[in-house]
Amino acid sequence: MQKLSVVLLLCFSLALSQSAFATTFKIATVAPEGSQWMQQMRAGAVKIKEQTAGRVTLKFYGGGVMGNEKSVLRKMRVGQLQGGALTGGGLSKISSDLLLYGLPLLTHTIDEMNYVREQMDTVLIQQLEQSGFISFGFAAGGFANLMSQNPIAEVEDLKGRKVWVPEGDRASYAVMEALGLAPVTLPLSDVLTGLQTGLVEVIGTSPLGALAFQWYTRVQYITPMPLAYIYAALVIDKRHFKRLSCADQQVMRDVLGDIYKNIDQQNVEDNRNALQALQQQGLEQVEPKEGELERWNAVANGVMQQMAAQGLFSMELYTQVQQHLQVYRQNHCSDSGLSASPIGSGTAIQ
Repeated sequence: MQKLSVVLLLCFSLALSQSAFATTFKIATVAPEGSQWMQQMRAGAVKIKEQTAGRVTLKFYGGGVMGNEKSVLRKMRVGQLQGGALTGGGLSKISSDLLLYGLPLLTHTIDEMNYVREQMDTVLIQQLEQSGFISFGFAAGGFANLMSQNPIAEVEDLKGRKVWVPEGDRASYAVMEALGLAPVTLPLSDVLTGLQTGLVEVIGTSPLGALAFQWYTRVQYITPMPLAYIYAALVIDKRHFKRLSCADQQVMRDVLGDIYKNIDQQNVEDNRNALQALQQQGLEQVEPKEGELERWNAVANGVMQQMAAQGLFSMELYTQVQQHLQVYRQNHCSDSGLSASPIGSGTAIQ
């Protein structure tokens, strides 16, 4: 009887020990519930829990229920959340150099962007870690195209209209102002309401984004100019992550890294399919006026040079990106990389 009591006590102590070391990561995102991203991340959470014998649990809050990206970051800093899936604008609040990939008209095709990412992904992931956040890779969202109730073929078609700029995207805001337009800043979670109420009249998003957030229901035209590269990343508070054993940390890196690699690859094809779906829904494609992309490109380059010189982001890293683009364009004989394609060619980075 005494031996049985000792065994039960040991089992109880072991159970308490395992429970004490169990870690939960509460992770928020504006990605809609039911989206491919949410489905894959929830499947990853199951896998991580299984492979860590229940020591690590990921709990996702989708659809913006935890607020916009600014709110998510604030809740992460006070410990209410331990992670968030953020777009480039949100990531730039952690490190301003995360603006680089999404700079207006920086790249014009998926192939160009993939080449830049091959050289720079590791650098930017290290920037996040130095700022206190663990990342598992970046996921492409495609290029932002102009969408509106009215056809847009040139800058003049935007005059007097309320053009949406994502919250935190200071670079796009500055370019819109330089073009003489009226940018309106809103978080992702408020764009649909903004379109419904007339607070914004023109948006820039990828076909995939327009479908996922139901914005396509409030627009009729799409102009296939690659205005900016859209991307996102899942970030985890480094302090919370480091509480895990080395083995459990590696499980999270392996599972989430594979998921992000898969999302990154799949989103290129999904954007092509999304464009077809939008056209089937009645959206009309408007070709930009000849020379319009070059016009936007010249303005954007001038503004970006000024912003880099002012220290909005690293001039050194910006110069590196430009050098990588120059190498790519020279080797591929592209016409300065200018292309008015909504998606671009090529496949996502591996």
